[in-house]
Amino acid sequence: MNDALLPARLQRNELARGRREAFAGELLTLLAERTERYTMGDSTSVRDETAERLLRGISYCIDLHLRTDGGENAGAQSVRVLYEAGVKDAKRQARHAKLLLKQAEANRPPVENVGFADTLSSLPAFFKRYDAVFFAHEIPCDIDYPLCHAVSEELLGAEYVAEYLRRWNMECAFLRRFGAPLLSLLYERSIGDAGLLVNLYAPVAEAALGRALSGKAVLNLFAGKEDHRRIYERVGCAPEVAARAALCAAAERVCKELGITGGAEQAYLQNTALALLPRLRACAPEAGYEAVFPLRG
Repeated sequence: MNDALLPARLQRNELARGRREAFAGELLTLLAERTERYTMGDSTSVRDETAERLLRGISYCIDLHLRTDGGENAGAQSVRVLYEAGVKDAKRQARHAKLLLKQAEANRPPVENVGFADTLSSLPAFFKRYDAVFFAHEIPCDIDYPLCHAVSEELLGAEYVAEYLRRWNMECAFLRRFGAPLLSLLYERSIGDAGLLVNLYAPVAEAALGRALSGKAVLNLFAGKEDHRRIYERVGCAPEVAARAALCAAAERVCKELGITGGAEQAYLQNTALALLPRLRACAPEAGYEAVFPLRG
């Protein structure tokens, strides 16, 4: 059996160290049973591509349960028990993701783009097509809108969709703190066309961080040339430790002024702030800061 199709923990030898071959044998037996169930009893054989999908679904459910349950006593449990528990975990993730989608639909930001709208329209299809029993690892819908901080590709199925929507909702909550005219003007100055397939959160968060770094009120968003020079002094040419501290302090100030109290939202903005560091240290303020901290014009 191709090790890449085994549960991740088994690949890393974290599960059943003394019974690896036996575990693989149980997995193949379960695959044969699931194949017969998938074909409604007509056959125990399918095309190689379908067999691989079925095996990946089984392996993913096992790995999901081991991660969810902590893997305690996993070596003593049968493959079937682990798989069936993983199916329940996948269905639980799907229910959670569906609640997050309802939140996303109810809390759209004042400005959208085509990628945002198309992805939000596509996501309901996931819950109609998702098959936790056979193909729990798959994501049967189009997700094109890019987040500021992408979800790890190690997450699959409903687990991926739930995490994607969790981050989506944090970004939308941030955008809803600003008015549509201000956001539209900022996008015009920073990315030229908000209708492009670009993330809407990043330009706004970065502009707010720039205001905080220059000691100005966050809600205005736009910077001045003197602000660029101040940011360069605090971050661009400062020692790295001091620059990182300044960015973290700016994120704290933005959260305070905007009333962001959730730990996850605060951490998300802080990661956004720290991600600015290489860009701000790579150029002089006159050469490139306007692309990050737009001038009102």
